[in-house]
Amino acid sequence: MRLNLVIFFLLLTLSGFSQNVLDVNYSNTPLKVVVSDIESKTQLLFSYKETVIINKKVTLKANQMALEDLLKRIEKQCKVRFQYVSDKQIIIKPLDTQITICGYIFDASTNTPLSYADIIILDKPKIAVSDNDGYFEINDVLTTDIVRIQYLGYRTQEYQAKTLINTSCKNVFLSEDSELLNDVIINAYITSGLDKSNDGSTTITNSEIGVLPGQSEQDVFQSLATIPGITSLNESVSDIQIRGGNKDQNLILFDDIKLYNTGHFFGMLSAINPHIIESTKVYKGGASPEYGDRISGIIDLSTTRAIPDSTQFGFGINGTHLDGFIKAPLSDKVGVLFSLRRSYVDVVTTPTFNAFSEKVFENTSLFIDEDGSIEDENDEGSETDSDNTFYFFDTNMKLTFRPSSKDYIGISGLLTTNNVDFLSTFEEDNILDQLDIENRGISAVWVHNHEKLSYATKAYFSSFESAYNNSFSNEGITEEQNNRLNKVEDFGFSFNLSYSFSKKHKAKIGYQFSNNDVFFNLSRQITDDDIEDDERNFNSTAQNSNTTHTVFGEYVFKPKENSFMSFGLRTSRYSVFNDFYIAPRLNIEYPIFNFLRLKATAERRYQVISELVQFEDTQVRLENQVWTLSGIDDIPLLSSTQFSGGVILNIDDFIVDIDAYTKQIKGLTSFTNGFTNATQDFSEGESDIFGIDVLVKKSFDRLNLWAGYTFNDINYTFNEIQSTSFRGNNDITNNFRLSASYDLKKWQFSLGWNYRTGSPFTPVESFDTDNDDINFGPINSQRLPDYHRLDASLVHKFELSKNDKVTGIFSISLQNIYARQVPLSVFYRADTNPSTATEELNRIEQLSLGFTPNATLRVNF
Repeated sequence: MRLNLVIFFLLLTLSGFSQNVLDVNYSNTPLKVVVSDIESKTQLLFSYKETVIINKKVTLKANQMALEDLLKRIEKQCKVRFQYVSDKQIIIKPLDTQITICGYIFDASTNTPLSYADIIILDKPKIAVSDNDGYFEINDVLTTDIVRIQYLGYRTQEYQAKTLINTSCKNVFLSEDSELLNDVIINAYITSGLDKSNDGSTTITNSEIGVLPGQSEQDVFQSLATIPGITSLNESVSDIQIRGGNKDQNLILFDDIKLYNTGHFFGMLSAINPHIIESTKVYKGGASPEYGDRISGIIDLSTTRAIPDSTQFGFGINGTHLDGFIKAPLSDKVGVLFSLRRSYVDVVTTPTFNAFSEKVFENTSLFIDEDGSIEDENDEGSETDSDNTFYFFDTNMKLTFRPSSKDYIGISGLLTTNNVDFLSTFEEDNILDQLDIENRGISAVWVHNHEKLSYATKAYFSSFESAYNNSFSNEGITEEQNNRLNKVEDFGFSFNLSYSFSKKHKAKIGYQFSNNDVFFNLSRQITDDDIEDDERNFNSTAQNSNTTHTVFGEYVFKPKENSFMSFGLRTSRYSVFNDFYIAPRLNIEYPIFNFLRLKATAERRYQVISELVQFEDTQVRLENQVWTLSGIDDIPLLSSTQFSGGVILNIDDFIVDIDAYTKQIKGLTSFTNGFTNATQDFSEGESDIFGIDVLVKKSFDRLNLWAGYTFNDINYTFNEIQSTSFRGNNDITNNFRLSASYDLKKWQFSLGWNYRTGSPFTPVESFDTDNDDINFGPINSQRLPDYHRLDASLVHKFELSKNDKVTGIFSISLQNIYARQVPLSVFYRADTNPSTATEELNRIEQLSLGFTPNATLRVNF
């Protein structure tokens, strides 16, 4: 209401001002005297430079002339322009001369004309397109206007209009931009903003991405799950598994900062604010040798490199948190980006948070008899009460410098934190979980582009710390205490040099240095008299570091349009092994016809840092992963060899993309793959993976239909655990997703159904109540129930101002509409029955997400 009154009185004031009338009588009067006379008769205040009004004179006689008409007459006589900066203040500016501009646009390396280049007059709705000869012409342009010339795949150039005057049309030469993304061969590969590049990667552009089932707002990691070959077994955004690889085998970068924690609230939400991410490149295989350190997929997130034209900010609220961001130019060469998010569920709970909390904390407990059979639900193991304190927080900041048209300098920083304090009350037991996770990082990048030569220098620092305490108590007496502390510090720098011999030939070489310092302490204290002395206490501490020196090279050949052939080599020396490791890369995509492409990749990779996963030795419920280095306790170096081949068919908005691949991973351990529930001894093994990814999509006028299918056959071999091979923990034989989206102007709707085979697990054959010994059956010989759920989303976009400068988005998402819940994982715990005082075995099942509604409201300025 107050705002409406302010606007009303402001309009009333302006209306009254516009009706001012004056009597004037000027005869060859200097403009400076005229301005003083108008100021004395009105409330106006004029500002100007002496050079603008010098030698300007006015001759004018009139009675009761409206002020607006008077100023227009003076503008015309004196060739000046009056610019209002407030209702009482006017700046006098020189009147720019209108001209016609023209030019010819050429490729700088071949001198061939570039047709259909865009010529834009900044801050004005004037745009032209070059013709087949590269020629353009625009009339009625001011001499001081800035003209931007841009062409896809080339570096943008800007000129002052007076340098393009039509008396001598200028030749403009554009150079290829090595920093641009590779050519996009399929726009809207799955939905708008999710495109396919000719190097086999998938590009996600956040500002353009369409609505996806079950999402109330854009989330890169949730969007990844729509791509065949990428899945999350436990429904979390931090458990992204690509082509049978574990989550820690993915290299995840945020503005060149390595991320060791990507999720809030145990992966239910992304740890990176999606509204500041400009684009993401995802490789399932065949990535450039510039990417290293991991043996599975690549997820490279980037914020904007542009200086914003004006200050932009936005804020939003959904079912778990608040967020806000600001992008602003500090000058024409410096820009800043800042974002902030924080959950509010430690103050107010919502249905969304309750559904997440139930999935993470509330497990189903089943009773296992001496023969290993499930008899009935163990009521005494069901949670009856809980006290939960939880919050997360993240912030990002970036400074962007453009000292010249050829240079880019960016400095980025991030901080993410999670804090959980959860007390579960059972009939006779209390379980306390306390967890703090923090990920910090900073990076600096300098990129210089010349005609054919470009180089980039990068440096980064990343720090990860996780502190976890888990305790069991009975009647106020602590029976078991488990503590975990894990720290990782990772820093490094790199330099690369790229040279474009021509449009078809390009080479890149580079050097990378990185240092990893890893510390972990795992401890357990047991006061239960029923536990043997050798199992009572456990303490393991390790601290080690590794330095890696890497030299890489890559040659890219493009024999024809939209083709891509990359041959690369990466050589690394790891200090923990004091040896060199060579990793070759091959990536080929070639169009046989306009509608048919063939593709193939071959690569070898190495990984020196990974996560240990331990289960039954500590009985922890939440945080059972710690980062560690190879070489500690004889943990081997991870290596993978992958081959893939496929075809892409693209005819009239009908897409079929098929990939078949085989991958062998060596250096796996029984700890890293969670087999400590079958044996306490360390063992080394390997996995063999065969898979097929299929995407079928058809687009109509406003309707998109797509189906994704992944077949996986993952076999583990651990001779010290089992003499025969067995299914891998992430062996999901069939994964099928069917989705549809409909776009109706400002409304978008999406519906999706996901089905997949249940995860393998190891059954219990018998339980010795006297010694608390668990006799496990064949490893991963049984499967949990098949998983499926139905999701939907509705998005409405609206404007809050007539000039579209203030926009809003309201969205609703529904996950698991028919509320079907199945176990996603199981583990076992021996416990004393309070009624019979006998030992019994409980099978603890973590259930899938129940019905989860969410809503988001965003406003952008």
